[in-house]
Amino acid sequence: MRIYEAIIAGIHHLQQNRLRAGLSVLGIFIGVASVLCMMAIGDGAKKIIADNIRQLGGENQVRFVTRYTFYQKGRIRMRTSERYTVRDALAIEASCPGITAVLPGNSAIDVFVTYQNREFRPQVEGITPDYEVLMSWKIQEGRFISENDVEHALQVCVLGANVATELFGDTSPMNQEVEIRFRNTYTPVRMRVVGTLIPRGRNLISFSLDDTVCIPITTFQQRVSGKLHVDRLIVFFKEGEDVNRLVNDIKVVLRKRHRGKDDFIRTWMPIRSARELDRIEKLIKIALGSIAGFSLFVSGISIMNMCLVSVGEKTQEIGLRRSVGARQIDIFFQFLTESICLCLSGTFFGIVGGWFFAHGMARIAVRIVLIVEEWPVVLSFQWVLISVIFSIFMGIIFGVYPAIRAAWMSPMEALRCDT
Repeated sequence: MRIYEAIIAGIHHLQQNRLRAGLSVLGIFIGVASVLCMMAIGDGAKKIIADNIRQLGGENQVRFVTRYTFYQKGRIRMRTSERYTVRDALAIEASCPGITAVLPGNSAIDVFVTYQNREFRPQVEGITPDYEVLMSWKIQEGRFISENDVEHALQVCVLGANVATELFGDTSPMNQEVEIRFRNTYTPVRMRVVGTLIPRGRNLISFSLDDTVCIPITTFQQRVSGKLHVDRLIVFFKEGEDVNRLVNDIKVVLRKRHRGKDDFIRTWMPIRSARELDRIEKLIKIALGSIAGFSLFVSGISIMNMCLVSVGEKTQEIGLRRSVGARQIDIFFQFLTESICLCLSGTFFGIVGGWFFAHGMARIAVRIVLIVEEWPVVLSFQWVLISVIFSIFMGIIFGVYPAIRAAWMSPMEALRCDT
């Protein structure tokens, strides 16, 4: 009897006992499907955040935002007085090596934009022309903010996709004038539309660019807010730079320019957020892997039990095959094949089930996390391959003992058995 014939005999026996085989692989199916489902959903979340960080300019940046107050035990302890300026951005670029660009910017949310009888409440961004390239704010129609607009504080604006649709519908907003009113206390400022941005969708980390109106930073300071400071400095640095050293160097520059004070400085680093996300993801994978490992271990014991029952049922067949020339290795592979096939079957159905379960969970996640329009399902080939290899390993571990017991069975005693 050849080895491949023994393998075929093992598979044939499983086909004769489909219900029992199905119940035996159910545990493996549940374990593999649940793990792959969670991995696919988790990797999808990671992809969403990575895409959001990419939309914000990538990982190689540090954002210096303004800290206005300190809190202690729920009460305001101190208010900060210093603020960033455009000249701070120029000083940082000139003094700190390894920096590619510094983008100053202002933001306001208590703003109303009107056109004729239509009104929209967007976020207004006071920016510079460098945002188009460094932040990848792409133009759909018209042009972006120019150096001339910033230099002369011109009353021009670029509309986000949702703002343009709400105010103008299907008509082109180019060269039309809108009114921007800040906090209902300032005189409305008329702005000429010079461009519109491509739709970007909702963002999990920051504001949606579709609900934004971009104006020159000088226009924002002089005509909208009336304040000459900036709310943030976005510092871009070269690949491989030491972020901690870079932040310390920037703080040194800011202290020199702000009378030794640094209590108004607060930083956010996308690269640290990405690393923290990777760390959390690894912890989740370890936890899920441990739970799945225990589930698969219990399922493996069930498969071993089925294989032992199979050995008892086929005792006379083993004796007959041994008497007509079958070797011990042939009997061994026959029963080992049963165990491996059971594990592989459970894994295969678990992969398919995990894929479908992940898509179902993704649809539920979109309804729970309302700011996400689509939750991608990322089932990597690595996890599929690990599942297959692990199932083969499990089949060998839990099938070796029944296979050895069958292979070492005496032909005479097997033939005498009445089972």
